[in-house]
Amino acid sequence: MKCNRLRSTSLALLASLAACHHDPRPGTVDAVAQTDLDAEPAVSGPLADAMTSPPDAPQVYVIHSPSPIFSDTEWPAKDPDRAADERKIVVRLGYLRKGAHIAIKPDPIKKPNCHEGWYELLAGGFVCGKFLTKDPVDPELQGAPAPPLTDGPLPYKYGMNLVNGAPMYRRLPKPAQKDEKEKGLMVGKTRPGDLAKKQEEAKDENGEIPWYVQDHGGQKPNVSLDDLMDKGNDIVAMRMVKGFYISLDHEEKRKWNKFWQTTSGLYVPMEDILVHTSVTEFEGVNLASPTETRKLPLGWVTLPKAWKYGYDADKKKVKRTEHVDRFSIVQLTGNKVEVEYKKYFETADGWWLREIDGTITEPGPLPKDLLPGDKWIDVNLKRQSLVAFEGDKPVYATILSSGKDNEDKTKDHHTVKGDFTIREKHVAATMDDDSAGDGTYSIQDVPWIMYFHGGIALHGAFWHSAFGHQRSHGCVNLTPFDAKNLFAWVGPRLPDGWHGVRATNANPGTRVIVHGDLTDPPPTPH
Repeated sequence: MKCNRLRSTSLALLASLAACHHDPRPGTVDAVAQTDLDAEPAVSGPLADAMTSPPDAPQVYVIHSPSPIFSDTEWPAKDPDRAADERKIVVRLGYLRKGAHIAIKPDPIKKPNCHEGWYELLAGGFVCGKFLTKDPVDPELQGAPAPPLTDGPLPYKYGMNLVNGAPMYRRLPKPAQKDEKEKGLMVGKTRPGDLAKKQEEAKDENGEIPWYVQDHGGQKPNVSLDDLMDKGNDIVAMRMVKGFYISLDHEEKRKWNKFWQTTSGLYVPMEDILVHTSVTEFEGVNLASPTETRKLPLGWVTLPKAWKYGYDADKKKVKRTEHVDRFSIVQLTGNKVEVEYKKYFETADGWWLREIDGTITEPGPLPKDLLPGDKWIDVNLKRQSLVAFEGDKPVYATILSSGKDNEDKTKDHHTVKGDFTIREKHVAATMDDDSAGDGTYSIQDVPWIMYFHGGIALHGAFWHSAFGHQRSHGCVNLTPFDAKNLFAWVGPRLPDGWHGVRATNANPGTRVIVHGDLTDPPPTPH
């Protein structure tokens, strides 16, 4: 596994973030906090709000990304064995992103280890004042990204890169600089012979052709993430592979050229980016809602061309009746039949769902050590479905895309099974990798990340709609709607204004049980 590199072109996060792989990430520790956080929110259920602060509380503004939040007015020791006692117990509770504003107690705590003083957050934890300002128009806030969006399923706007070699500029380039740095890029429609012309145009002083103008035979270029980085102090921070996703903050213009500024403060030519258009495929079922009448078991249609079936019990035959839309959610009765080696599930509306046309909720047994009201999540890999529980009561149900199985070990990304606990949450963070066996990829600001085992997480996925089928590099992909709903429900709780939070004894993570072999015993009914 390769963790996300801490680069000058991207935000260095609280913990180095990994692509969805099986191995634990080096250097990460499940922290135990020494300071209490606020009490549990009064609202319960999947749509519960995160911890919020009083509207009249004093505020500070974050001028650095990331700005770490600690359990005490000390810096954690790199080597605890050689550190003073007061530093041995200090842990990171979370972090803030540049541009955020956060509620504080009014008076900073002055100490030699932070000349600006430590500010105590109302939600708990301490931030050194060198990362903060009380001035909402402080010049240090220039270029700060807008806060995450709250009125939809995604925290940011996203775009897909269309061009191998598309540059990410550290600052807005002058027209001559843009022309020079974008020589050879294959933008827009091409004709026979264009590639050879571009290769000649892009040759360097040694006659070498850059990777992004080479003929890759229709495949992804064989380049590493390090190959994409600028090796000198250049205006270009890095170049992208076609298919990379970036998070878009706002538009910028220099003369007749238009650019997107990303949330990490870089600039990308607008003509190289296809803006992602959100499509409401579906949202899971909030079983805790007082207006929701559906209950387990539920079924989902996951194929684009699926049919309703009628069943003749006397003749033991089925007959197609009419089309049913993809991602339709149906109430099941629990009855099933097998006809000519194919299984069918009865719906409450009287028609039958063919197993290969969809999937169903089928959670495993209740954990033996479960306490009343305990939150936990059941992930069924066989059924590609998820059910969230409070004790023995199901409160949310949906479908997912887990990691792809493959006999080729270099392409095997199956999701690990086991009994885990969510260790940390991030509103959004970059996931990238070049060791996955199927090409280098990068997705900036993957939304609603909930890590539960090494680099494996529950998170939102806006770049595909294959839910109900294996699709990922090991993570559990959810629709952005479902990921956002679960993110607000699971622990650790994310205080208002924080961008990431780590589970502690005072703010524990939610349990996640992943199962789903074909040889698993029949599930216990709920």
